[in-house]
Amino acid sequence: MEILVVGDCHGEIPEIPDDRDFDLVLAVGDICGGTDEMRSAMFKARDEEREWQEIFGLEEAEKEVENSIEEGKEILEKLNSLGVPVLIVPGNWDWTGENSDWSFLEGNGYPQMLEEFENVHNLNFDAEEINGWKFVGYGPCSGPELPQYEDDEPETEEEREEMQEDYDDKKEKLQGLMEGSEKTVLLSHNAPHNTSLDKIDNEDSPVHGRHYGSVIVRELIEEFSPEFSVAGHMHEAEGEEKVEETDCLNTGINTVWLLDTEKGFQKL
Repeated sequence: MEILVVGDCHGEIPEIPDDRDFDLVLAVGDICGGTDEMRSAMFKARDEEREWQEIFGLEEAEKEVENSIEEGKEILEKLNSLGVPVLIVPGNWDWTGENSDWSFLEGNGYPQMLEEFENVHNLNFDAEEINGWKFVGYGPCSGPELPQYEDDEPETEEEREEMQEDYDDKKEKLQGLMEGSEKTVLLSHNAPHNTSLDKIDNEDSPVHGRHYGSVIVRELIEEFSPEFSVAGHMHEAEGEEKVEETDCLNTGINTVWLLDTEKGFQKL
């Protein structure tokens, strides 16, 4: 089976070869775009009690999010037009509303934006079997689900317990989906933790050199040994690595890859 893999798009329509056919499309999320000003407000919000849209300005933030969602829909339209199943998980730029009580997002973000495209399927915390292969999806995760560095630890024991409960719940759901199949592809937004695929390489960053991938993805690989792990999110860590017995890919940003289930990954 030949599978088109679409990396983080951030509002930019991927350049898909028109001289070949694919059996399936996998998209790692972050299809929607965003401005530098939005990112700055989001980083600032980490140190404040206000949400980023309050810092940015609610009215202007709504306009920018609407533009971002429309960019995402243009990409979905392109992928849908290929006429094959498109399995996708949300990234942290796809407006799931999971980390916000901003009512504007209700009914507007992911997964509602997928509903008008008949070939596009939400794989977040779900599984699909196609041509004898199982595909399991795990969406937005911008860093380790549990702190891996002392200065990332929450201030209170209550917060730490909440993080542990959320981690346990997510992992249990995904373990149930991974069981019972010999040929499996794990599709996640974030790459497996503590690999070459999740290392921050930015000397201007206070966390330069740290590993900020998904602990859950790493543990699922170790427990279930899927044939392939496909992820993105960590733009500077694009590439391939074998983790345990699993061939893993970090797509990087604005890229397309081929996953040949007999031969492995190839950048297009």
